[in-house]
Amino acid sequence: MKKAKINRITILDKLHRGAVYACVGVTLYGTFLLGLRVHRFFTVVKPERQRQELKMIEEGTLENVDKTPELKY
Repeated sequence: MKKAKINRITILDKLHRGAVYACVGVTLYGTFLLGLRVHRFFTVVKPERQRQELKMIEEGTLENVDKTPELKY
């Protein structure tokens, strides 16, 4: 029994399929990471900024909100 000759098109199809799967995987992982960052912004960063702004208003030191220090990770 002879081995079937591997066609050039078959190899290219398999390489293309692998590249597509890799791109889909990277896209899904990136979407997951973006979702984590959006969730963190709305649950941690934004409320902390609002607390700092309210504190500055109560102290009467609110001159320019843009001068507030950025939160570090």
